[in-house]
Amino acid sequence: MSTRIVQELMQSAQMALGIAGLMRRPLTVDGAKAMLKARLANRTELFLEMVQRAIWQNTKSPYHHLLVRARWTYERIAVSVHQRGLEATLAELRDAGVYLSHGEFKEHKPIVRDGLRLEWAGLSVENPYVLPQFESQTGGTRSQGSRVPASLAYMTGQRAPSWCLTIESVGGGASPVILWLPRSVGYLWWLSLVHMHRPPLRWFGMTDLSIVRLPWFHRTLYRVTQAIGLAYGLRIPTLEFAPLTEAAVVLDALLDGRARHGSCTVVSSPSGAARLAALAGKRGTDLRGVAFVVGGEPLTPGKRDEITRAGARVGVRYNITELGALGGACGRPIEVDEVHFLADSFAMITNKRVLPDGRPVDALMVTTLLPTSPLVLLNLDSDDFADVTSRRCGCLWDELGFQTHLSNIRSFSKLTGEGVTVLGTEFVRILEEVLPGEFGGRSVDYQLLEAEDEDHLTRLYLVVSPAVGAIDEDRLLERFRQEIRHPVGRGNAVPPLWAQAETIRVVRKEPVVTPAGKQFPFHTLALGTRRDDDR
Repeated sequence: MSTRIVQELMQSAQMALGIAGLMRRPLTVDGAKAMLKARLANRTELFLEMVQRAIWQNTKSPYHHLLVRARWTYERIAVSVHQRGLEATLAELRDAGVYLSHGEFKEHKPIVRDGLRLEWAGLSVENPYVLPQFESQTGGTRSQGSRVPASLAYMTGQRAPSWCLTIESVGGGASPVILWLPRSVGYLWWLSLVHMHRPPLRWFGMTDLSIVRLPWFHRTLYRVTQAIGLAYGLRIPTLEFAPLTEAAVVLDALLDGRARHGSCTVVSSPSGAARLAALAGKRGTDLRGVAFVVGGEPLTPGKRDEITRAGARVGVRYNITELGALGGACGRPIEVDEVHFLADSFAMITNKRVLPDGRPVDALMVTTLLPTSPLVLLNLDSDDFADVTSRRCGCLWDELGFQTHLSNIRSFSKLTGEGVTVLGTEFVRILEEVLPGEFGGRSVDYQLLEAEDEDHLTRLYLVVSPAVGAIDEDRLLERFRQEIRHPVGRGNAVPPLWAQAETIRVVRKEPVVTPAGKQFPFHTLALGTRRDDDR
């Protein structure tokens, strides 16, 4: 028997024992509240322990070398944190060059500071005190995604309690749950719900990564989990493939669950929730008694309105695959996508950056705090920006002491075209409100696609789903040109390529979805060279 197979067997055995343990000690709402509240009160000590063990005493950490260069000893950090506070200390460390840019972290670009150049060979941000038991997968909006080490301890201690309280905050209560997610994050939710002793009614995967195609020891773990669940009276479902284009299968399951239990909670993406709401409307039914927990892409006003018009409630989860759950849905939001920053597990500071349209935004830099975190990160440029506020709202999170709110959360790299942030313009409003209102269809039926044409020239395509029906393409383009030339919102910087509105072409096809099942209003480099059948 090969060494690799022996290692896989040992890994599977450890996972099986861990899964049995998480079922033996089920997570409750009160237990989740107590866990997060205790960590929130102890976050300074958690941070200092993390720095001392996983950074200062770990020469493989790039942060160790950055601290040495900046002449910050562990003792100096401890004194600063106790005297000035955690966030003030992090800001000073950032100014001293102790941080990782998004490119340094994601692409392992050389870390260059004045007088220092660090290559990644021999360096790692993985926690030396955490044994990765399995892997999750990033969404791959601009690539095929990357693998991220994960552990049961972190899932049960960080993701599961935050997701438990997010379901509670959107009114999900004890209602049955249906998952409609990419397989990787769906697996984490699947296990988290098993830990709560409320396994999902159905588990649908948006991406065609079925259990059959997983390594044999992963397939075994699914079966072991289901077998152990039976001993606790838990019926644990198997993954079923259902892409965004097959929303009818999910809606049938949702309506059946609501009919049998009186209510239902669906964990999905904003695009998935909007498609279910639209399909329910076509069938002449509503989604009263349904709560959506959405994430993975922005929840825009257009999608929110479609979901709530169907009678459903909706709240946002803010996750970063490499880090975990960073935000829990606000129960009394002012903004569409408002979440409470999970300061029990992370610390955050902001950098002011200016978008091409002149708008200043708060770029988020995140630090991990928990000893179970598979990755140890200090002042990581998350590539996200958001509106950061502090207020008392009176919801569940507020009562636990989480008063920092994030809203209008967007990514610098995922929503850019020709170097200009799409949200600095009116494109989202045009695609999700103006065009559907005048030409029919829903917010998920329109998309802007930037790709090379047959002559290898970069062009912009206005993608319109065939579900919209017959349209006057010339009138559609004229309306689009009118809107981008005379924006009504605060953002008015149109990318040079896009300003040449006459070069835009209409494509009748379903909007492009990422490998992780996400559908963004704007997608770039999705088609490669344009094919004849795209016309």
